[in-house]
Amino acid sequence: MLAEIERLRTENNHLAQRNCALDEQYDLIQRVVQSLRYSKQSDEIIHRLKRGESHQSIVDWLGRPMLPSLRDVSLESEQQLNMAIDQYRQYWVESRDPCYWTNVTRDGILIEHLVALYLIWVHPSHTLFDDEQFMFCFRNCQDTYCSPPLVNAMCAMGCHVLRSEWRGDGDVGKGINYLQSKFIDEVEGLLVDSEASKMTNIQTWAIMFLVELSLGNGLKATAHLRFATESLMEKVGPNEQADASAQISFWGVLTLTIAWSALIYQKTNVPVSPYARVFDDVPMDQVNQQPWSQRDASGDCNDDGYNLASAYEQAKLHRLAHEIALAYYGIRGKFAVELMIMIYDRLLSWRKELPMGVREPVTEDDTSPHLLFLQHGHSIQYHVTVIQALRPMLHLQDTSETSEQDIRDIILEHARTGFGYLQKYHEKHTCNRQSPLQLFCTVHICDALIKCNNEPPSDNDGFATEAIEFALGNLDEAQVGFPIAGILRASFAQAMLEFKSLSLPDRVRRRLEETAPCAPHLIQNALTRSTYQQPMGQVLAMLDPSLQRDFAAVLRKRRESDEG
Repeated sequence: MLAEIERLRTENNHLAQRNCALDEQYDLIQRVVQSLRYSKQSDEIIHRLKRGESHQSIVDWLGRPMLPSLRDVSLESEQQLNMAIDQYRQYWVESRDPCYWTNVTRDGILIEHLVALYLIWVHPSHTLFDDEQFMFCFRNCQDTYCSPPLVNAMCAMGCHVLRSEWRGDGDVGKGINYLQSKFIDEVEGLLVDSEASKMTNIQTWAIMFLVELSLGNGLKATAHLRFATESLMEKVGPNEQADASAQISFWGVLTLTIAWSALIYQKTNVPVSPYARVFDDVPMDQVNQQPWSQRDASGDCNDDGYNLASAYEQAKLHRLAHEIALAYYGIRGKFAVELMIMIYDRLLSWRKELPMGVREPVTEDDTSPHLLFLQHGHSIQYHVTVIQALRPMLHLQDTSETSEQDIRDIILEHARTGFGYLQKYHEKHTCNRQSPLQLFCTVHICDALIKCNNEPPSDNDGFATEAIEFALGNLDEAQVGFPIAGILRASFAQAMLEFKSLSLPDRVRRRLEETAPCAPHLIQNALTRSTYQQPMGQVLAMLDPSLQRDFAAVLRKRRESDEG
């Protein structure tokens, strides 16, 4: 009997403690609810609740109850708190407030500015979604073509080209790096339990690749892009987006995957034929005749940008890069002259068949970033693709002086033209605003320009000096917004110093030597490899020993036939 009484007493104490805890929790909820009703801090309270902060932490932040006695207020519950949150979200929808999409800041002007920066400087080079449909949903708080993770990822990428310090909530100043870190945290938190196959999530992961790569986190970025690609390829069932918009995203993600794989010399994980038809569900008259318009700082259209046509042509170009990667870094057997000639001819055909508006400027002032990135045969990526396809042949042993010089001349022609377009881009737009992949193109073109000369230039002609100083200056300037540029700069400087036959003025050599060295693990993390340079040992094993002689012979016969 005594034991039973003791047991009942213990249970009663436990119940009393539980009731006390519930009363305390009730008080906390009441304080938050009343603060939402009567405090000027309501937006910040909503922000903290959505961020997952506990009621206790919010009350601690508030500092005091908003009413003298909360227990005298009519009974309210957690449901009422959620209703209050829903009312505020409804207000954002009705007022078309961009704060609807993110918890990072209540500064709607900043959110719109970052989204516009993304659309102006990133989207034209990497068309990962239908921007017309996105802008409609973004402005009307609809989620078919827009989502909180997608907007936060775009804002995080926009921070790379943001040049003005913005102030965050309240009077607390927030630097760009801190602001970007909050957007990244928001994206990662929102994607934890999200549906991988949702198209806006696939687009988000692809953009996060660009964000992390720009930060110098190449390994993490590559994982993001692989996840986006695999989620895209495994997507089954009806698409939540229109077929044309889904095709734009499909090829945008695949093109980005192939472009990155080519720059780091890896076989792509894209199970798509190099001959697959691009934009199969996009009306061709829309591609060839309707220019997507470039957007100004407000996100509005201001001039013809040919974005869709550019995206279409980039996808076609990277089908060829995909074929090259399969030949060099896959397991297809020896890379013989027939395949090399076929790829080279298709590259030349791609250049010749570019449509007007993409092939060359419509007006002399038409210098929008993506057109400089893709105009005529002078596309920066096009020239890098040709250089990467032909350059391994210079390292074969079965060669002749004539055939080697023929191939050097072709590579140098592309390197010089690509270098000219890099200079033009720098003059028009500076290096602070560009795709991180263009930074890789910069070192590849400058490297080829210097090393593929038969006789390295002397101090007097300044050819190598110009290329080295441009690359170092370009990467140094870009490092302000793109930390990856600093690592590329260090790797490029090291490669130039190791090129012993290169004769340089003392001031240039000192500049190379004074470039801050980078630890091997940082280079590995950023570039996913130990260097940006093409792995010739791996590539040469895939080439037919007579490829250089045979390739040069075919080109020589063609020239003789044309002349005859």
